[in-house]
Amino acid sequence: MKRFLVFLLAMLMVCALCACGAEKPADTDKGGDATTTTAEETTTTTTEAEGTTTEAEGTTTTEAPTTTETQAPSTAAPTTKPTDKPTTSATKAPTTTSTTKVPTTTAAPAIDKGNVPERFYLLAVGNSFSVDAMKNHLFPMLKAAGCKDIRLGILYIGGGSLDSHYDNVRLDRAKYEYYETTDGNWTVTPEYKASTAFALTDWDIVTLQQVSGHSGRGISYENLDALVDLIRPQIGDAKMYWQMTWAYQQNSTHNDFGYYNKDQARMYKSIVRATNERIVNNPDFLGIIPSGTSIQNLRTSTLGDTLTADGYHLKDSYGDYTASLTWFCFFTGADARSTTYRPAEIADHFDEIAESVNNAIKTPLAITECT
Repeated sequence: MKRFLVFLLAMLMVCALCACGAEKPADTDKGGDATTTTAEETTTTTTEAEGTTTEAEGTTTTEAPTTTETQAPSTAAPTTKPTDKPTTSATKAPTTTSTTKVPTTTAAPAIDKGNVPERFYLLAVGNSFSVDAMKNHLFPMLKAAGCKDIRLGILYIGGGSLDSHYDNVRLDRAKYEYYETTDGNWTVTPEYKASTAFALTDWDIVTLQQVSGHSGRGISYENLDALVDLIRPQIGDAKMYWQMTWAYQQNSTHNDFGYYNKDQARMYKSIVRATNERIVNNPDFLGIIPSGTSIQNLRTSTLGDTLTADGYHLKDSYGDYTASLTWFCFFTGADARSTTYRPAEIADHFDEIAESVNNAIKTPLAITECT
């Protein structure tokens, strides 16, 4: 029994030695890769043939078959051509229209230049207040506005009233001084008859007025209609207008100022009342030249009550220019601001003068204060 156990042990040792010989590594020079892959390496797709097989009996070894390595697909990010900037999809920004509204400026309305006639023939039957309104500025004002044929005449009597004109026309007396211009230079002819002046030419316009001191006294207009009846047949198709004269300066020493208690405001109101009563509804007169209201309006300006030379005759500057501008605007329909004739002596107050005249044309029988 002991011998049997020794024999069995010897056989086991022999078998073990044979097994060791069979496990000799395969020669890598002969092709196949005998190296087995680790667990981590099995994540690649390399396929390896199984290694060498050993028969239990004998020492014959079977050469491992040559295996072809299949390269695992790369898991690296695909190679892209570098660019300076990342390529982005160019989404066009929506076009927006600016909604900022440009402030609208309303152009100032054009100044009305009126309807200046090519021909302007005017004869005034009056006194020094007609001379104040016409002599210095009316001709150049009309000329500057484009009037080509101008003839201005004045039948002048110092202090001439409606009553004195009535007598002189009725009796055909040579009691007038006749002023006339056709070129801006005035001539004066003494001892002149009204009938001669009426017959000189085909007048377009004939004006009348009352003497200043009686302008606010309605009772003094009694001979007006009779005077018109004498004049009308002698002037053809001429149109007749009335000049409303101005109140005296507050410090005036004129004798007739006493009719109004030496109060300028009272005198102006009296003139307005008489004009309303005697002229406004008189069909012989087509309109009222509001010289008196232009002057009274201007007295509310920075010039104040300084428009006369002696308390009643207008100064040869602001006063008589204002009266002439009133006549010009009345007969042409022009805005006073449209005149290009602006002498240097009135330029510093032209805006106030123009405002006063425009307001008088608009509201002839009431004062409108300067702004």
